[in-house]
Amino acid sequence: MTTYAIGSVKGHYQALLALLEKIQFNPDNDCLWFTGNLLNGGPQSLEVLRFVKGLGKKAVTVLGDQELHVLTVAAGLRQPEAGDTLDEILAAPDREVLLKWLRGRPLIHHDAKLNFTLVHAGIPAEWTFSQALTFAYEAESQLAFGNYATLLEHQGQDQSRWHPKLTGWKRLRFIMNAYTLMKYSNRQGKLDFRTRGAVATHTEGLVPWYRLPNRMTAELNIIFADDADFRDTNFPGIYPLPTQAWLSALALSATPKKISVACG
Repeated sequence: MTTYAIGSVKGHYQALLALLEKIQFNPDNDCLWFTGNLLNGGPQSLEVLRFVKGLGKKAVTVLGDQELHVLTVAAGLRQPEAGDTLDEILAAPDREVLLKWLRGRPLIHHDAKLNFTLVHAGIPAEWTFSQALTFAYEAESQLAFGNYATLLEHQGQDQSRWHPKLTGWKRLRFIMNAYTLMKYSNRQGKLDFRTRGAVATHTEGLVPWYRLPNRMTAELNIIFADDADFRDTNFPGIYPLPTQAWLSALALSATPKKISVACG
């Protein structure tokens, strides 16, 4: 049995099928981990959602910012953005089943036996592993149950610094931002959600979140979607999966191997 971690599919269903054929995925024996952002970008977001949901326990999916986006649009709290490819999901007869399934996905997944941790964006440097699990559950439990629309309504990128005394919506907002939007950070730990591009091109004091000194989860092997396109050199315990033009699968083993196909 092999477990493969797969980067942001973003509605590229045919690329996903090509990748699964390339790795010779066998649903009877193998498992798939998805880094979130299953949808929005390619033309077949609905097919991707149905396929991944249909894998049942053979697939693990963490939430990305695009899952939160479609949930917010579906709740009538945000207008679709230019370039969105969500119409088929929003008009699907199984829309509510799919959206409820998305609301039940975690922000973080850890497998002690495999010794890998899966997130969409990252884990703040100040958090221990135990805190990362606990804080994720605070947001997950709100999203999975009846108060989810209020949580989605209180989203915002204004909360970019962590403090243990954060409470209420500010606290939940930071937790969701960290897990789904975090990219760069300054050396004092203030998160940057917008900056993209290779590490070498940034000289204004920003570093990838995983390069902050004294990061409390440095012992973890963390897999995440490289939405920033860091193009960083190898960093111990860090496994970014590209999200620009390529769809990649990482075979989780003592010596992880990456296999990729082109999107589009």
